[in-house]
This record gives sequence, C-alpha cells and structure tokens, in this order.
Amino acid sequence: MVKILYFGRLSDRTQCREETIDLPDDICTINALKTWLGQRHDLGDALNLESIKTMINQELVHGNESIANAQEIGFLPPVGGG
Repeated sequence: MVKILYFGRLSDRTQCREETIDLPDDICTINALKTWLGQRHDLGDALNLESIKTMINQELVHGNESIANAQEIGFLPPVGGG
C-alpha cells in the first residue's frame, strides 16, 4: 500500500487530500502512476504537466523515478500568489 498526497488544486480536482491504495503490479514508475491516477480520478493530463512536482517519501524527485519502495507519494502543483 502507498499513501498518495494531493496538494493545492489537485486536492480540489480529486476531492481528497490523501488516499492509501494498493497499486496494480504494472504501476512501477512515476509516469505510470500519474497516468493511472489521471484515469482513476478523471484528471486528464493534470498530473502530467511539467509544473507538477513529485515527492517520494518526502523527497523531491525529477523524471520518471521508480516507485518500488515508496510509502508516500505527493503531487505538488505550482503555488501562485500576488
């Protein structure tokens, strides 16, 4: 099981801030997870935008990292203000 955290507008779109789920066996990378979650929550490409940052076990990662040992994965959209 892995805990998925959604921040900012992503929590609005998914209607949850976090969920703990069993991932299918074929979901083993960030890109595969983003695609799967996009379909699961009807997000389209919202998770695949370059501006969305990903954290695995509270550490910022870049690229299509493996999620094999992930206990927690967070998705962070850009923060706006003014």
